[in-house]
Amino acid sequence: MKLIGILILALSFTKCASVKMENNHPFKIESASYSHVTGGVKGSYNSTNLIINFTAEKPVDFQKVYFQNRITKAVVEQHNDKQYIAARYKTSSNELNDLILHADPKKEFGNTPKEEFPFELKENEAMVSYIIEGKTHYVKIENIIKKDKVFMQ
Repeated sequence: MKLIGILILALSFTKCASVKMENNHPFKIESASYSHVTGGVKGSYNSTNLIINFTAEKPVDFQKVYFQNRITKAVVEQHNDKQYIAARYKTSSNELNDLILHADPKKEFGNTPKEEFPFELKENEAMVSYIIEGKTHYVKIENIIKKDKVFMQ
């Protein structure tokens, strides 16, 4: 019995356990899907686009979307009377390494440290943060549908 108590106590101190998740959100997730988008020529723009369809009676202050070990700002879009959270992650190799490394530290001014990914998620799961009355809340989205790759020309 002591072993079970120790395991529960140890699990309560893990990083993911510190994020309080609730089931009572001021919105409802209708569906979610993602696709990889690539340009037609070498060196062109590549991204992963996550689209989350939701309904809400009041405006929601969405902040960030955590997906496939990447973090981006949540952008709310509306199309044909439907609301979406759009999360676009740049995956182009020339855009992933945008840090300036130089012997002169002044030339490195403007570099921003990469934010640590705080969750353990499956490939088809995402976490969305939003703010209510100054408090950050999280919702986990599971079973996100992977769509066919999109080739831009």
